[in-house]
Amino acid sequence: MKRYRFYCLALLMAGTLGGYAQEEAATDTVTAARPASPIKKNVKTRPVSGRVFAVTSGTPLGGALVSVSGYDGYSALTEEDGTYKLDVPEYATALKITAPDYNTVRVGINQSGKLRDVTMYSSAMRSAYGADDNILNTVVADKFDYSSSLNITSEIGDQLGANVRTISRGGTPGIGNFMMMNGINSLHSNGQPLIVIDGVIVDQQYDRTMVHDGFYNDILTSFNVNEIKSVKVMANGTAIYGAKGANGVILIETKRNTSLATKIDATVSAGITLLPKSLPMMSGSQFKTYASDLLKTTGTNLSEFQFLTSDPNNYYYNKYNNNTDWNDVIYREAFSQNYGITVQGGDEVASYFLALGYNGAQSVLEDNDVNRLNIRFNTDINMFKHLFIRFDASYSNVTRNLKDQGAPENYDEGTVTSVNYLGLVKSPMLSPYAYSNGKISDVAFDNSDEDYLDQALASIGNVNYRLANPASINEYGTAQNKNYFENSYLNIAITPRWQFNKHLSLSSLFSYTLTNTNDKYYVPINGVPDYYVSSIGLTVENEIRSLYSSQNSITSDTKIEWGNQYGAHSIDLLGGFRYMNDRYKVDTQLGYNTGSDKTPFINDTQNKTTTGSTNEWTSMSWYGQARYDYRKRYFVEGNLAIESSSRFGKEAKDGFKLAGVRWGVFPGIQAGWVLSNESWFDVPGIDYAKFTMGYDVSGNDGIDFDATRTYFKSILFQNLANGLVLGNLGNTEVQWETTRRFSFGTELNFLKNRLNLKVNVFKSWTDNLLTYHELNFITGLENNWVNGGSLENKGYNITVNGHIIATRNWNWELGASVGHYKNKLTALPDGQDYVDAEVYGATIRSQIGQPVNLFYGYKTEATASGTHVYATSEEAKADGLYILGENGIDKTYFGAGDVKFADNGDKEINKADMQIIGDPNPDIYGNIFTSLSYKRIRLDVNFNYSLGNDAYNYLRSQLEGGSRFMNQSIAMVNRWTYEGQKTDMPTVMWEDPMGNARFSDRWIEDASYLRLKSITLSYELPLNSTFIHGLTFWGQANNVFTVSKYLGADPDFSMSNSVLEQGIDRGLLANSRNFMLGIKINL
Repeated sequence: MKRYRFYCLALLMAGTLGGYAQEEAATDTVTAARPASPIKKNVKTRPVSGRVFAVTSGTPLGGALVSVSGYDGYSALTEEDGTYKLDVPEYATALKITAPDYNTVRVGINQSGKLRDVTMYSSAMRSAYGADDNILNTVVADKFDYSSSLNITSEIGDQLGANVRTISRGGTPGIGNFMMMNGINSLHSNGQPLIVIDGVIVDQQYDRTMVHDGFYNDILTSFNVNEIKSVKVMANGTAIYGAKGANGVILIETKRNTSLATKIDATVSAGITLLPKSLPMMSGSQFKTYASDLLKTTGTNLSEFQFLTSDPNNYYYNKYNNNTDWNDVIYREAFSQNYGITVQGGDEVASYFLALGYNGAQSVLEDNDVNRLNIRFNTDINMFKHLFIRFDASYSNVTRNLKDQGAPENYDEGTVTSVNYLGLVKSPMLSPYAYSNGKISDVAFDNSDEDYLDQALASIGNVNYRLANPASINEYGTAQNKNYFENSYLNIAITPRWQFNKHLSLSSLFSYTLTNTNDKYYVPINGVPDYYVSSIGLTVENEIRSLYSSQNSITSDTKIEWGNQYGAHSIDLLGGFRYMNDRYKVDTQLGYNTGSDKTPFINDTQNKTTTGSTNEWTSMSWYGQARYDYRKRYFVEGNLAIESSSRFGKEAKDGFKLAGVRWGVFPGIQAGWVLSNESWFDVPGIDYAKFTMGYDVSGNDGIDFDATRTYFKSILFQNLANGLVLGNLGNTEVQWETTRRFSFGTELNFLKNRLNLKVNVFKSWTDNLLTYHELNFITGLENNWVNGGSLENKGYNITVNGHIIATRNWNWELGASVGHYKNKLTALPDGQDYVDAEVYGATIRSQIGQPVNLFYGYKTEATASGTHVYATSEEAKADGLYILGENGIDKTYFGAGDVKFADNGDKEINKADMQIIGDPNPDIYGNIFTSLSYKRIRLDVNFNYSLGNDAYNYLRSQLEGGSRFMNQSIAMVNRWTYEGQKTDMPTVMWEDPMGNARFSDRWIEDASYLRLKSITLSYELPLNSTFIHGLTFWGQANNVFTVSKYLGADPDFSMSNSVLEQGIDRGLLANSRNFMLGIKINL
């Protein structure tokens, strides 16, 4: 045994760049559980008695363990008639009752000692109780047995509902969700919660950009959901995380060994994903009519075009008389498969948990698949009497085939290469296959330039009206040296803990994480027309890009903990020091004209540019926590963190300066009262009552790396000479954002624990908002970072759960959650009343006294004929609305077929007429869940919803803009075409000179929805075999249906990690129905 220990110690010392796996805290905070206390001698006791019943049968429950809540050494078993008697300390206030296959129940101790009858519910239902000392109102998700999700954020949204607002990034497998807690606490900085996995803070790389448009590399995709034990959400008490806790904290704990016996579990699942909702588009003949109408507005003198021929004998007839549904070319039903095996076991000296997994998921969008391989090894070793070590190692590799997604923001920097967008806008009169000698091929794709408009638009220098063949992009752009993504994630963690005695311990965290990302991008030559790139002023035939990044993260966290009980009093103290160092290196390359799709090598390209940067930042934090409770009835917790970061300016105004750096101070205090533990509490119908209150000061250190630095950067001038220009003007006063949050919560159980209610109400104030300051033009820069402005949030989260039916064979529970937040901007720097952000043609306004992130644009009005489009010239002339030309003199009047916009009375339609036209923030959001079980068969159903949120349908603005030679939605068939026509769809006009498609309420829609998110049916097969201990079969349907008025493919979307860019639908791949079957084998 000594030799074994020696070998273990030598192995661990060789890997000191380890990491930290935090011990689970009974209090759901960062403190560790106190060791069990022996029975106290000379403690005055008094007898208590009561009865326990099983709700499933209504009969007394024998063999249940009754113990004193919070005090070890006082327990008894119930008799066959359900009765129990035991002596408890006089200061004890509650009993805890547990039994196999039943949920834990707590009952307060009254003055008489004769306690009320207790009813216990099956463990198949959700527990009605949280921990008494959970005064932070943390919530937990831990039901992942049948999950087919490739990203844990999907499960967070499904299980925690209103506690975390999750917004889908789309239907790309494993791309994850945008998350928010406690409303919006920042404008231009990160607004998403801090992620902590096994005690290690994870950099989610929210501000990193990839080379593929519409894609975000979510680091959480590197973690297999089936390796995760639980997810705890901390909305309160985040002061202990200092300058990183303002947006809330999500604590993820991976699985560890739970048995000395060797256990092997194998899981296999497979499924199919159906095609997403398709938008109705014009047919081939309808597009030809549209294109003919649009050509008349280009100023061309030509009257005959080959693509408009109706003569079957014409050579080009077959080329231009198709009716192609391009969705059939780029979409397919997708297959996914998941394999996992876990092995756990050990002895009193060492235990281990090993997990291996493979996930392969096709995307419904061709050549957009993902594969993931992951391995995790968690160990717990008792080295000596007082030394305990946890050593963890994990590795994952994620690979993807990728293509651009969504509608582009502009068409000046290249041709459209987004495959799913081309599937909508590519002309249906064309075929994906090659045309030659009057016939269309059955095999070869059409790789010629789209030239049917060249004659008419010959005078236009920008040729980006031509559209690529999406089938050719998939054919010639898919390979590991073309459009390919790879991300590898390695973490090694070691946590030695020295237990001085049962009260005092010292532990030290060492963690090393390596994240490597390789993203390759290629636009093929075949099937893609030549296109103009405004940034270089040239027309090119194709381009190639690459991005390689590497991030090294080192974390050290040393803490000392002490805890003891003094009769009715319990005290826990914790103090620690956390050190984090990150080094991020990124290199990008860009080149044009590879010469051939067979040689996609960037070294042989033209106009090649190479950029790169290395960023390194460090943060240090001293933190402490003190907890006190009296009789498990009254709880108080104080937190304090003092944090500094290399990203803070040396002249920052808040905090204090020490050793040449600025330190922020973040205090917090929480309190709780378990009312039902009062001896006098005896309210009929109320079984449990707890109230909590807290106040936290926490920060947001999501400061741009260069915010405090002034530097020059090199440029290549006209591809001839190198030079230096000012790259950034640093601000040495930049600091963290500060959020002060007050919270109040309650947890109540009613009607013999049949009904559970949890409420959390909050109000917060954020100061020193990180925002942009406009610079003088002489600097050559637009802006730099400053602190200024403030906002406030208020809202609530409510969860209610009821046990409707509870019998021996049948159990049914039903619950729902609702979340709400309302924010208001209260101040801005430099005397500003508002700040605007221009995104995808939209103006996003944040104005003092209003919620942030509002849509600010033009409002349409009804004309005299009752529509929003002028039916006649007389109508338009009577209103007399006009726009001014670029010279500020020439007037162009709106006419028949134009949209009528609201005017401020001066008749000129300009920016002075803009107003708030929408709000992407929901009124309420949450989920509805129910579970029904019969013996070993279980049905789980989960809905999620969002009500009252508006969306800017940018995709529809492109599909109904009527200003480019792209296919349009079927709604454009009803466009204005003749004098007197009543319609809400304006006339078509090349390049839209009147601005009918400008950002207006035409594109603002109600994106409220109710979605049946998942249905899961499972069956546990009872076995009594030597080799197989259990079999579980399950089937699951996801995204079953959605009820919404939204006209887009999916009302649940997020295109960006920026708070200010939420609610904008640019047409990323939508979520679609998915069906899975799985089996779990317990060996």
